[in-house]
Amino acid sequence: GIRNQGATCYLNSLLQTLLFTPEFRESLFQLGPEELGSLADKDKSGAKVRVIPIQLQRLFAKLLLVDQEAYSTTELTDSFGWTNSEELQQHDVQELNRILFSAIESSLVGTSGQELIANLYHGTLVNQYVLTDRFCPLPMFFQEDFQDLTVAVAGYPSLQHVLTDQYVEMERLEGKNQYRCEQCNKLVNARKGARLKKLPPVLSFSLLRFSYDYVKWERYKETGKFTFPKELNMAAFCQDVRNWPLYYTMYELFSVVIHKGSAHGGHYHAYIRDVDGLGVWIPPEEQAVAIPTDPSTGKNRGLVFVPPAGKVDYIEVSNPTQLLKAILQQEGEGGTTVDKLSQALMAQTGVSWNKRFKKQYGPITRFLKKYDDIFELNPVVNWVSLKEPTIAANGPDTAATNTVPNSSAGGDSCEKEETSPGPSDVLNYWFDFNDSRVRPIPESEIDTQYQGKESAYMLFYRRKSLTRPQEAKGLPTYGMQAWQLAEVIEENSRLQKEREEYEMIINTISVDVLVSHEYMYQGGALQTLPGCHSNVMRLTLDRRKSVGDLKVSVREMLGSLWAGPMCLHIAKQLPAGLHLYDCVSEDDSRRVQDAGIADGTQLFVWDGHQVGGLPVPSGEHWEPVAISIIHGGGAGCHSNTSRGFPKCSALGEVRVLVSELTNIPVQSLVLTKLADNKSGNESVLLHNSQDGSSLRVLGFQDGDRLLAERKTSRSSTIFNLKVTRHSPSFLSHLSVSFVNPSQKLRCTAPVLYNTPSTRISSPVLASRLIVSDTHEETNGVRHRTNPALKLRRFFSPVYEDQTVESVSLRTDARLRLQPGKAPAPHQMVLYVSMLPSVDDVADFEVLTDKKATVGDCLRQTCARAGIPPEKWHLRRTNWCGEAEEPLNDLDISLEAATLHHGDLVVLQEGRIPPKGFVCMPVYLYPSPERGMLGGGDSSMLGWITAGVNSLLHSKPEERGEGGSGVLFLGDLEISREATLLDLKTQLLTLPHMKDAPIPTPGFLRVRTVEGGRPARVLRGGNQTLKYLKINSATQLCVQVLHQEEDLRRVSLLTYFILVGLLLESDLEAVPNTREYTPEEELLWETCKGATPSILKQAIADRFVLPVERVAIAKHLPEKFQWLAV
Repeated sequence: GIRNQGATCYLNSLLQTLLFTPEFRESLFQLGPEELGSLADKDKSGAKVRVIPIQLQRLFAKLLLVDQEAYSTTELTDSFGWTNSEELQQHDVQELNRILFSAIESSLVGTSGQELIANLYHGTLVNQYVLTDRFCPLPMFFQEDFQDLTVAVAGYPSLQHVLTDQYVEMERLEGKNQYRCEQCNKLVNARKGARLKKLPPVLSFSLLRFSYDYVKWERYKETGKFTFPKELNMAAFCQDVRNWPLYYTMYELFSVVIHKGSAHGGHYHAYIRDVDGLGVWIPPEEQAVAIPTDPSTGKNRGLVFVPPAGKVDYIEVSNPTQLLKAILQQEGEGGTTVDKLSQALMAQTGVSWNKRFKKQYGPITRFLKKYDDIFELNPVVNWVSLKEPTIAANGPDTAATNTVPNSSAGGDSCEKEETSPGPSDVLNYWFDFNDSRVRPIPESEIDTQYQGKESAYMLFYRRKSLTRPQEAKGLPTYGMQAWQLAEVIEENSRLQKEREEYEMIINTISVDVLVSHEYMYQGGALQTLPGCHSNVMRLTLDRRKSVGDLKVSVREMLGSLWAGPMCLHIAKQLPAGLHLYDCVSEDDSRRVQDAGIADGTQLFVWDGHQVGGLPVPSGEHWEPVAISIIHGGGAGCHSNTSRGFPKCSALGEVRVLVSELTNIPVQSLVLTKLADNKSGNESVLLHNSQDGSSLRVLGFQDGDRLLAERKTSRSSTIFNLKVTRHSPSFLSHLSVSFVNPSQKLRCTAPVLYNTPSTRISSPVLASRLIVSDTHEETNGVRHRTNPALKLRRFFSPVYEDQTVESVSLRTDARLRLQPGKAPAPHQMVLYVSMLPSVDDVADFEVLTDKKATVGDCLRQTCARAGIPPEKWHLRRTNWCGEAEEPLNDLDISLEAATLHHGDLVVLQEGRIPPKGFVCMPVYLYPSPERGMLGGGDSSMLGWITAGVNSLLHSKPEERGEGGSGVLFLGDLEISREATLLDLKTQLLTLPHMKDAPIPTPGFLRVRTVEGGRPARVLRGGNQTLKYLKINSATQLCVQVLHQEEDLRRVSLLTYFILVGLLLESDLEAVPNTREYTPEEELLWETCKGATPSILKQAIADRFVLPVERVAIAKHLPEKFQWLAV
């Protein structure tokens, strides 16, 4: 295959066609260095080096012989002179065919191959005019040379029909379409026709698939059916065919260049017949299907079928039948569900059935039912499996492609072959060359390219009488020169060396070797000996070596540290300690990668029996789990001990060990499992009836806690605070904070509550606390929940009638007790932050009724802050506490305004405009530049310019966010139903604008401000502000123009463009220096078109420049970049 450089599929398809044209390939190979020169001399002065033919020779040789999947055309395209990313631009393959042949002809002038293109591809066409007028009875003939025949597709069913219409039928030139005779210089009646006088050995046709619709004004692709034969007799379309031998006009198809896509772009690939049998052709139904190899482990995940020809990746398989068969064979004889089959298909190929095959084959269940001779589908349980394999007879495709000459019949008849013939017998073997991918196809697949978005675009026929020497069959080196073979051998040696280096890199792994002398077995796992640091030794090896080689390497590394028999186990560090899994030293002949040893694996070296005098169990069954044991240590404190237990241990065994650890008799020991899950903390009492169950069955995981207590305990002291527990069956801890504002004292104590339905009532909750050193009143105390998960700035008060369950309190949740009355069910608490902040007023909260209006809430909030409500308004906030849109409607309720209990609102200075009005800040920006070619009344312009400049510099303390040259005019309140003209008129009434030299509102241009820069231009004087999408969050700027402007009539056809010239500097001292002219505006009317070329012409006309000297780019000031247009 040939790699695609970006959009070079059209080039790849044509090059593959030329490569598999034997006459072109061999004629090119015959040209030696004495005629073409050497690439080493191309930079020498006076040297004649024909680079394009040499690069073609090198490319063809490497495509045939280099040992890799695909090769690049970079060196060839460099010889074309591609320097401006031409590889990213797609072109027409017919156009490339003519350009490439012209370049080859020019390069071969003066060599023995200068007639190569002419002899193979050029023919002669005769245009004939038969004059039917009696004054000019003699016919007239005009000859012309052709390289390929262009034939129409629209309106014709086949290639023979269009050839008959073009080269057999004659067109009548009569009436207004009369022909002017060159002899008598008169308009006469005539008949016009064309005939082929000379046919080339390789005849190519270009199909006119692309057309133009003059009604819709767009290009389109002809996708109708257009057939073409595999064998073509051109005798009916030729002149003086009686003097030609019969074989001279017989052609056979050998290449079809296919275009897939539309008239605006697509992809090219080619179906090519291997005339000389240079490749290995395998029937598509017998292609290998292999599960991809994992390069990290070197394992093949289950090869399904590997014939001697090789194997391909799942992704390469385009036949869904073979793909599903391969996956089902991997699953085993029993089969699998359809869902699991689809998941396996997705896992192996990376693409689901719906994306890859559904459009062509339908749903997967329908496909399985259709091929019931291969798949057995049970629709009741949705189970699919493979039927017993049967030997099927060859289909029509196989019969058409597996044919060899029958010597007894003189070669006129064919017989079917059960196996693929050798390369020397190949007659009709086709391949699909799709960039770097090459696959064998049956000849019948060509029939699928007659119509549709993927259809034939160019046809290449080869004269059937062209015979090939027997020694050329299956010999890619036929006709090559010695220097070409030497270059390929050198390239293959380099590739082989790179492969070996790559294989060495990906197969080199590092393992950590641990020695048993440094470990002891305790708590169900291996622990490092006290006072001994684990000495991890790293060993690097090739995973393709045997386990025996591994053991030798380990012995050499350990040296005197180890003597005697050696056993190697794969080890893994777990929270409970080091655990041993599989033994890898049982079979010394097994490869390292097959033993499950990968990069980073830990290998434990021991004698296979004991560590420190104790037997060590291994395997996943004995995998330990780390558990923390919590038990009372006396004097009101708790102790926490962490140790490991094998997961296969019974709960009864664990109970005995915990009893020994805590000194609690087994009969009095109560165990409770404390675990963390997604929904919170979970506590489960472990009964004696579960003593026979293993820790794995009970669901113990690393990090779980086991609480050990005595049955007779009615209370326990934690953190010096007594906690009364009514029943040990429900164990959940609730941390509570009690805040005394006067003493700034916070007391925290664990509280036990029986059921989730316990009411959250301050007196009840406080009565459950027994504080030894502090006595506080419980009246008027309310609870607050922790907002850590709600992303709120303040704590939200909890309603007293809510239950623990309704508030979603979990274990270790926090409640804060503060003085104050708790909210009633019909009330809500809002938190208020002032903007701008007032020094003597801090952020506060407001308790209000849920049915209250926004206006009531505003008045209540302002009264709390001690400010007048007429000059302030409320704004809602987002999840991170930033102010958002204001609450404009003061008459709606808080619930209708989507305000909820505990929300944060911002109290901001500024009056809310009445309903239907907007209030916007307005800035005065400098007038736009007139540019170098600006005109107008100079006295009027001077008056306006002077007035605007005096305005901008008169109030430096009132400049806006735009910095220098921007003046804040004030806030403008106006109805949203007002027009743009009303807005401009009202702008003239602002204090700073009263004395400005502005004759009429037409001299004002209003724009929105985005990021401190003027943005969208408001146009259409009669358009309302509502239509222009102007709201209170919009910022406006005003520019005073030098002349009146009215964009009403061309509002939809006009663009404002800021234009700046990038000029080359004329300073000789600093060559290639560039500088910008000041930007100025260009009014571009797009009624005649809005293409880049029209914009270039408009800019060129504005600045009186030649259009070919204009290049345009869009400036992105935020990114400091230019985007070429």
